[in-house]
Amino acid sequence: MQNFLRAVLLLFFCFASLSAQALSVIRDTEAEAVILSYLRNIFKAAGLNPQNAQVILVNDPSVNAFVAGGQTVFIHTGLLTQAQSVDDVIFVLSHETGHIVGGHITRGQGVLSQAQGAALISTILGGLVAVAGRPDAGIAVMMGGSTSAAGLFTAYRQGEESAADRTAVDIMKRLNYSMIGFENTMKTIQAQERLYAADDFSYLRTHPLTKDRINALERFVKTAKPVRADIRFDLVKAKLIGFLYEPNQTLGIYQNRTDLAAQYAKAIAFYRAHRFDEAQKMLDSLIAQKPDYPYFYELKAQFYLETGQIDKAVTYYHKAVSLMPNAPLMRLSLAQALMEKPSPDSAKEAVTHLKYVLARENDTPLAWQLLATAYEQTGNKQEIPYVMAEYYRTLGDLKAAKRQAKKALETLPKGSPSSIHAQDILDLPEEKTY
Repeated sequence: MQNFLRAVLLLFFCFASLSAQALSVIRDTEAEAVILSYLRNIFKAAGLNPQNAQVILVNDPSVNAFVAGGQTVFIHTGLLTQAQSVDDVIFVLSHETGHIVGGHITRGQGVLSQAQGAALISTILGGLVAVAGRPDAGIAVMMGGSTSAAGLFTAYRQGEESAADRTAVDIMKRLNYSMIGFENTMKTIQAQERLYAADDFSYLRTHPLTKDRINALERFVKTAKPVRADIRFDLVKAKLIGFLYEPNQTLGIYQNRTDLAAQYAKAIAFYRAHRFDEAQKMLDSLIAQKPDYPYFYELKAQFYLETGQIDKAVTYYHKAVSLMPNAPLMRLSLAQALMEKPSPDSAKEAVTHLKYVLARENDTPLAWQLLATAYEQTGNKQEIPYVMAEYYRTLGDLKAAKRQAKKALETLPKGSPSSIHAQDILDLPEEKTY
């Protein structure tokens, strides 16, 4: 009986709990900066504090975005690469902002708990029926209860989605964007629905049917103004396509275009196809046309770094950082290039950039790893155990982190910032094992 109940409860929790799947996150200063600028304007229009807006890019080809608590919007790269205009993206970001304004995540957790409670009762009852000798009846009770719980949660979520759509319409009006962006997005989602229709179960849907959403907002689409032209978005889209699509596919998409975005995508495609001379010539042309755009220099530096031309990489990273000094990821790349030049002067400069990075993004393993190497080259060896403790902490290896923190406290001056942080690592609670 114990084994049966354990199996029943496992089955229930597999169905009812929200699975935390690992996300493949993309970090890119240009994409993050551009999308964040849109989201901050949307937050302001919605009455939220723009400075609280956060953006995370998820490497996923589907057209989607979501919020998971707080004020961070997760955006699938597929939304950006498949969008026909910036208005498409603005609508989705406005829709997700609608969830934040409406407090849907917090309230949804309560509804989910209610639904899970209903399903749990049915599961236990079904288990008792099965144990009593009627396994077929037991399964019927469990499935019936689970379906009712799913219906409760689904009905709530569909109401949320409709409310978020209405908020998005208001935001789009205030910011003077076109509702054609909504129509474009819905058409793309409809194509996805047809593609994955075989895997779709109506009782698990959390969004209203796309056609119903279109019908509900049709009057706004009919009177919509033309979509906007936005070179910033075009460049981000081109960059993502260049890196995420196969080179031949990218060149096919942009073959009949000669604008800046097309040249950007082609430069990346040429590089990935090992046509290095063509890639660099294309980037030189882009720089000549837009000499104050830091991301062209950053990309040129990346190409040089990855092909072993370190001095040129450092030169172009310096230029990019001079144009955008507040970008931690750019400084991290510059530090990485500097560390490829084994000299005390390069290591000393790298330390400066790495400290800047870690003051803003201290959960970056590469930055801690590079800092340990830079300290080795500059003779600052007493800091290395603490830095390695932070490195292991960011990797989630708490045992190794504490070993290094303990070692650091043996040599660091008492009361120094590094010793205080090392003690903080030692005080981190151990994960319980069952």
